[in-house]
Amino acid sequence: MKVLVLAPAAYDTSPSQRFRIEQWARHLEPLGYEFSFFPFEDPDLHRVLYQPGRYGIKAALMMRAFLRRFGVVTGARKFDVVLVAREASLIGPAVIERLITWLGVPLIYDFDDPLWISYRSPQNKLFSRLKCPSKTKALCRMASQVITGNRLLADWAGTFNPNTHVVPSTIDFAQYSRPERVHHEGPVTLGWTGSHSTLPFLERLHPVLDRLAERESFRLMVISHTDRYSIENASYPVVARRWVAEREASDLLEFDIGLAPFPNMGWTPWRCHGKVLQYMASALPVVTSPIGILPDMIDHGDNGFLTDSDDQWIDTLSRLIRDPQLRWRIGQRGRDSVERDFAVGIWIHEVQAILESAVGERFKAPHRQNTQPEVIQAEVHTS
Repeated sequence: MKVLVLAPAAYDTSPSQRFRIEQWARHLEPLGYEFSFFPFEDPDLHRVLYQPGRYGIKAALMMRAFLRRFGVVTGARKFDVVLVAREASLIGPAVIERLITWLGVPLIYDFDDPLWISYRSPQNKLFSRLKCPSKTKALCRMASQVITGNRLLADWAGTFNPNTHVVPSTIDFAQYSRPERVHHEGPVTLGWTGSHSTLPFLERLHPVLDRLAERESFRLMVISHTDRYSIENASYPVVARRWVAEREASDLLEFDIGLAPFPNMGWTPWRCHGKVLQYMASALPVVTSPIGILPDMIDHGDNGFLTDSDDQWIDTLSRLIRDPQLRWRIGQRGRDSVERDFAVGIWIHEVQAILESAVGERFKAPHRQNTQPEVIQAEVHTS
């Protein structure tokens, strides 16, 4: 089976893709599936997109990327199915997806965030106005099959398409081997990893960490898009490290405790919380917020901790800093639960069944005559 993947981000750069379709492709290719990835971003756009300003060059590159998308339309007929990860284009309505369905090619729509809720990027406020959140509903309706990352998203999508499935973001345990018990020299390391857009969630903990430093010794390690992250007047050491895909799993092993604070607003109650899965897969005790699906994932005090108020954060972190046995026990139970419920090997057969079902529908549907003009096939990345 030949699968064309239309995704917004460059290959191996976006957690939304890396913990979903890119993982699935690696595990399905040995079974005879062929995946071709065509990202909306090209290297030039990826390099400048999340830099502040530079709207002129961004606009030119964005338009070039949008026009290049039309190069895949008639070329899509060479594939058995098209899988759209989040959206085929970062701007505008679902034009590309609509053209593909007109050609009679089955379309699978996968998303792991509440994309129908408007979001304005701090780095791209101007382009945020060109996004079309309402296309999420349209994509659900036109898709042969819909895949969502959790039950909350599935409940929403299921009102528009009965062929809606839950496949959570998954962990490839070939990359996350179970760590041996180690003793890090120096203070306990509280760790956080995430994208530039979620750094404000960590800032919510700054007052908590200031108070915690009055009674405990620790350091904070932040893995994100920059190695220049700092906290003004912090009373504890702060180490910043730039995220690199090749070091992702090994860098997490420098943490002793995983931090995952989330506000109960906007997108966050709907999200799939990949960083929590990463912490647990690394056998780190995770401390997070009781929102969305997190109470489904975390049994408080058994495989992690759900904390809400500042006092709860301080008390929980203080216990973990002082008790290495507790850190080890909670971390191992977290690892066990992720291996049981979120390993890619457990879910890959569900993905396979969805692909097969979508292709089967293609041969049941009446043939549609192609009335679209021939366009040049754009270059694709084959995994």
